[in-house]
Amino acid sequence: MKFFPAYLTRMLYKRDVTIALFKMIRGDLTAMSKLIVGTFLMMGLGFYELSGGADFVPETRPTADIAVAQAEVAPVPFDAPQVSRAAAIEIPTEAEEAAVVQASLNVTPAVADVVEVPLDLRAVSGKRVNMRAGPGTNHGVLDTLVRGTQTEVIEVTTDGWARVRVTQTNQIGWMAERLLSEI
Repeated sequence: MKFFPAYLTRMLYKRDVTIALFKMIRGDLTAMSKLIVGTFLMMGLGFYELSGGADFVPETRPTADIAVAQAEVAPVPFDAPQVSRAAAIEIPTEAEEAAVVQASLNVTPAVADVVEVPLDLRAVSGKRVNMRAGPGTNHGVLDTLVRGTQTEVIEVTTDGWARVRVTQTNQIGWMAERLLSEI
């Protein structure tokens, strides 16, 4: 391995690097550019030396004779029947289509008994209550509701949070259940 030239060796001294860093901190852009260029020169020189320098000879690899196989493609005559994807699909006749349409018209809808669930309407009992995006104070505030605002309770969690829908605006959010009173 060859030795570094004298001007590159001088850059390695701690004193010169320290001076370059102080100039960089002070705002001297030319010192910064010299430091960057010098760093890249050192990296390039190191790579050059590690790869063999001027004595570098690329290695030769043995090459094997590769036989290239050529596939013969037989021409298809134009008068031969051509098979396509569309030929594989069975197209229904008009009688079959009419039977399907008639069967769909004869369907009688099933009527289920509609059970009305009573709404759980409550009013906000606090002076100004935050309605949040989720059950807990770690969720963002969607709106602030004033006392007397009517809400419909959708669900209540075990830790005291209620998912509510404001009846005037249909906005859905979460608030503490203890801040709701029966209407």
